[in-house]
Amino acid sequence: MKIIPEKQLQYWINRLGFVLRRDLQDRFRAGGIKMGAEEWAVLLLLWQEDGQTPGALARRSVKDQTTLTRLLDGMERKGLVTREHDKEDRRRVRVNLTAKGQGMQATLVPIAAGLIEQSQRGISVEDLQTTRRVLRQMTENMLSKGD
Repeated sequence: MKIIPEKQLQYWINRLGFVLRRDLQDRFRAGGIKMGAEEWAVLLLLWQEDGQTPGALARRSVKDQTTLTRLLDGMERKGLVTREHDKEDRRRVRVNLTAKGQGMQATLVPIAAGLIEQSQRGISVEDLQTTRRVLRQMTENMLSKGD
């Protein structure tokens, strides 16, 4: 079986991911913000629900624990997050946004919104809904590992 990359949906998903990460970082940099796409992804998760465990963040961001730990180390040095022991279970650590991390939402979201709008330009609402449904199902297929 011959696989032609440009005919595979996975090729385009991967390519789009690279382009989006690069362009997002370029937009942040143009705004004078030193923020990587990976840090942005963690902030998005924490803006949704602050105080998550590193394990939950790793699962939700689909990162291994070591990579997430290094990412959190850098975000802590930048003053965006803190890691604190859970008040009810001292064995558990919680990742919390600092005031600076929370405040970045007002600056970063409009920048990212421009990228989202550009990437979806000329695509119908119906096509976007279908694409989300298909990508969600493909993700679930891969996470279930054929169970």
